[in-house]
Amino acid sequence: MKVYRVSIGGEGGPSREVEVPSKTDVQAADAAAELMQTGEAILSIIKTDDPDQEVDAPPPGTQTDPDQIT
Repeated sequence: MKVYRVSIGGEGGPSREVEVPSKTDVQAADAAAELMQTGEAILSIIKTDDPDQEVDAPPPGTQTDPDQIT
């Protein structure tokens, strides 16, 4: 499992970063979507180098392969 730093924010407004565990950057967007508020969008997704750091959301999983934190 990798850890991604996802920047989210509203158009012309402030942005914030969240850390999410995920297998892919696309799934990282799904995990970050759970933390977004109305009017926010994903601005960037960057894979971090430290897979053991604390995260802000659980892995997103899929219907056929749900992720679990181990």
